[in-house]
Amino acid sequence: MSTVFVTGATGLAGSNVCKQLTERGDRVRALVRTVSDAKPLAEMGVVLIEGDITEAESVRQAAEGSDAAIHTAALLGGASQDLADFEAVNFDGTRHVLDAAEAVGMRRVVALSTGTFFDTTGDGPLEEAPIAEHPSDDPYTVTKLAAFREAHARAASGQDVVTCHPGAIYGPGPVAKRALARTSFNRVLQAGLQGKIARYLSFPVTWVFADDVARGSIAALDHGVSGERYMLDGRPQDTLSTAECCNKACEIAGVPHRVEDVEVSDDPALLAEFGPTLVAIARDERGDPKQRSTDTPTSRRLGYRATSLDDGLVALVDWLRGLGRID
Repeated sequence: MSTVFVTGATGLAGSNVCKQLTERGDRVRALVRTVSDAKPLAEMGVVLIEGDITEAESVRQAAEGSDAAIHTAALLGGASQDLADFEAVNFDGTRHVLDAAEAVGMRRVVALSTGTFFDTTGDGPLEEAPIAEHPSDDPYTVTKLAAFREAHARAASGQDVVTCHPGAIYGPGPVAKRALARTSFNRVLQAGLQGKIARYLSFPVTWVFADDVARGSIAALDHGVSGERYMLDGRPQDTLSTAECCNKACEIAGVPHRVEDVEVSDDPALLAEFGPTLVAIARDERGDPKQRSTDTPTSRRLGYRATSLDDGLVALVDWLRGLGRID
């Protein structure tokens, strides 16, 4: 039995990490901003420590007594982005977790990252894809790339650190309010199911079930190798635009509403509606990612296998119906 420190524990990925860790018998310490918002985690037996990822001492105190960490806390891209806020959470927050891990003698840190700054057009495995020559300059990508570089610099210096890179995370979460946060993919799919959106920016999205992200992150904790990175994606055949995924969810739910793809342009209304991160992704000149084999360094090292999008959306629709979010 280990004690694992989890950041971002109320979020979709983090709450599923907490659930899976406690189910297998590990002790979990979670840094949360407000204990009252994390009651489902307390009911699992998670020890809640109130604090803030942007405060180094707060993170160190919360990490005390932990053997390892899974760092999922992040500020996600939205319509309005302030670089200082993103630096405080995504970059400084990662440094605080890595510093705390060294201070309390953790054996490993698993840091969740993103794949938005990799050049995915090559033929090799994504685990070896280079950083794009001209990555997007939106605050989310800039700060997540800085955090990625920091994590791997620490690994190169001898700290035991691995990074995991999920696609677009969707699916049920133990803390429903946070699993349906404004910037979440769940929120977009719910809006499609409710008939609240008519269009969405068209670009290929690698959908990944939240339970798979948690399972892959824990496998990286158990079986990963320091300095490596692991791509926690969905199946290659399940790469769809957001509109197409919304429509697939509507078909599964028996909802007649459909969402249309909209191509990126210089129309300022698109920037206001979808925000700089999504516009940058849609405008990406590197082209569509190649369809790759499911036999990857991640699957071989971690035993990672992705849930099909159909099965994941069935679970999402059932969960949303249970919450009374769709008819």
